Amino acid sequence: MTAFQTMGPLSVLHAFLNVSRWRVSADKGMSVRPDTINLYVLETGGCEGCAMEVESLCGSAFALEQYGFARVTDPADADWLLVAGPMGRACVQMLERVWNAMPAGKSLVAVGACAVDGGMFGPNYATLGGLKALTPVRRAIPGCPPSPQDILLGLQRLAEG
Repeated sequence: MTAFQTMGPLSVLHAFLNVSRWRVSADKGMSVRPDTINLYVLETGGCEGCAMEVESLCGSAFALEQYGFARVTDPADADWLLVAGPMGRACVQMLERVWNAMPAGKSLVAVGACAVDGGMFGPNYATLGGLKALTPVRRAIPGCPPSPQDILLGLQRLAEG
C-alpha cells in the first residue's frame, strides 16, 4: 500500500473493506455448522426491534451463512420459521399460511419477548399477545430485543439440540 492508502480519506474505505477487523468471528463462542438451516422470518407487528436485529444478521457484520444458516424468501424452502413481534389478530391467517407452506420437519422459533408471550403488547383488541396464545412455545430466543449476536448464539444452541 502506498502512504496515501494507509492514511487520509481512503483509510476509512479500507477499514470498511477489511471486514475481518470488525466482523463477529467464530472464535467468540460460535461454531460453524456443516449443514445449512434455512430460516424464514415473519414479522407480526410491534415495535419492529426484534425484526431489525434479525435483519442485521444478514449483513456483512455477522455473515449468517458462515455459521450454517441462510435466510430464504419462500416458506417452501424454509426449515425454521422465526417469528418476531406480538401475534396480531390480523397476522394469524398469515402465520397459518406460511406454516402450511413449509415442508415437513419444520420448527417454530419465537424471537424476543413479544413473540413468546406478547411482551409489552399483551392481549387486547388488536393482538392475541404472543405465540403462547396459539401454541406451546418450545423454541425461543429471549430478550427485548435480543442482540444480533444473542440471536445467532440462540439459533446455534437450538440447532445443537
